[in-house]
Amino acid sequence: MRRFTLVPLMALMLIVLAACGGSSSSSDGEIDPDGSIAVGIVFGPNTLDPHMATSELAAQFFGLWGIYDRLFTVGADGVVKGELVDDWTYSDDGNSLTLKLREDVTFRDDTPLDAAAVKVNLDRARTLESPVIKGRMSVIKDVSVASPYEVVLTLASPVPHVPAILVECAGFIMHPDLVTDGDPATETNGSGPYVLKSFVPGESLTMERDNAHYWDPEAAKIKTITYQTFPDQQAYINAVKSGELDLGRYQASQAKNFAGSSDLNIETIDQGIAVELNFNRDVKPFDNLQVRQAINYAIDRTSIVEAFFPNSTPKTQYYNEGRPGHDPAVGKIWTFDQDRAKDLLADGGFPNGVDLGVINVSSAAPPGLADVVQQQLAAVGIKSSLQTVDAGQISPQFAEGKAGSNIGFTVASTHPYNGAVYRWLVPSFNPAGATPEFSQILGAATSTATPEQQEETYKALDRFVVENAWAAPLVWEGNPWVMSKRVKGFTAEANLSPVLGPLDLRYLSVTKG
Repeated sequence: MRRFTLVPLMALMLIVLAACGGSSSSSDGEIDPDGSIAVGIVFGPNTLDPHMATSELAAQFFGLWGIYDRLFTVGADGVVKGELVDDWTYSDDGNSLTLKLREDVTFRDDTPLDAAAVKVNLDRARTLESPVIKGRMSVIKDVSVASPYEVVLTLASPVPHVPAILVECAGFIMHPDLVTDGDPATETNGSGPYVLKSFVPGESLTMERDNAHYWDPEAAKIKTITYQTFPDQQAYINAVKSGELDLGRYQASQAKNFAGSSDLNIETIDQGIAVELNFNRDVKPFDNLQVRQAINYAIDRTSIVEAFFPNSTPKTQYYNEGRPGHDPAVGKIWTFDQDRAKDLLADGGFPNGVDLGVINVSSAAPPGLADVVQQQLAAVGIKSSLQTVDAGQISPQFAEGKAGSNIGFTVASTHPYNGAVYRWLVPSFNPAGATPEFSQILGAATSTATPEQQEETYKALDRFVVENAWAAPLVWEGNPWVMSKRVKGFTAEANLSPVLGPLDLRYLSVTKG
């Protein structure tokens, strides 16, 4: 018998606990196994279908992690590890990857989550026309069942990052009946510890613990979790201060709003999220190398970090410190040099300056950031105008290829190869796509290469995109997570990834109060 959770798309009442927010005295209370938590997010997905996500980070954090198990996950050290996958092995030539699955996972109707179920999901993920996932899955050419709990992926080339792809939405495993006969956009049926109770597209999601035989009994210590979107930044700040929310990720510049509060804890986490001025090299004048380089020299990243991003780091390259591919020498290329910027404009045929046209700005960017960037560019003769775009639409809009630039967010991703693909081969962030030279450099990072060879490849790749100024990186943002003192277990040392941030809320708990 198939079991689906049908979700009406009409507005539903949000679960808001009177206990949310708590007081300082509740921080010493006992853990409440029937407790609830309200979580804030700037924007939420309009679909429950993991394969149709436009933002994988938003989709998986916005409840899908609790409803579906994923093939792989990533730990606090940034290293990919198995979740549903017990072990994995590349073939000697690197052209196939064998996944051995856990044998103790079932869906709620007791159907085994086995190799056949994984094949149904991965075949859909790699063939369904989708905003992001199909492109990510293009490296997988075939999926076959070798045994009841063994899956073999045939690859287009010996790439090393397939497990990292399957950390994200492509790796969520739905019940095969939902895939073949249901509507994953409005229904859910997974093996996770939670079931869906309500969903208002783009606004809210509530899920409740309902899996007594879940394979990881410590994963769901909170009974009910409600996610709510807050596109208005001030309303988002007020919600956690008033106790309407128990947990939220805020911008670095907003940390000062919570200083001195005795009822809140703040955990600042470097999670590989960056803010960048992205270029479309197919649109003039961004097709001009000297213009792109001049923009990079014109930006004073240090002053931007000081003004808008406390506890953050200027971004001058694409692999953050401590991660494979990071090269300190590459990070010194983009210094703040207005005279050099002016000289480059003149060399590029714009001695009297240049007009970039409209720069689209994510509504989630700190207020005033784009104005400062605009002023710094104007100081060297680079004119522009600004237009705010909804945070959930800025990347899909950029992918259309008409806009010349935007100020938005990117992530370091789960693997240096995956990061290069995500950053430079996805139209949402780089509509102009790669070049033969880029592809040649990236192609050297195969699964058969030694770790040292792969490291050198990533450094070469980083130098190439920096020297060719494919974008203007601005800052690695240190994000403050603000939470009620009722919330326990949320720390940087827990299962919180430095390359994607918290993928889920597993192992968190709340106290009574």
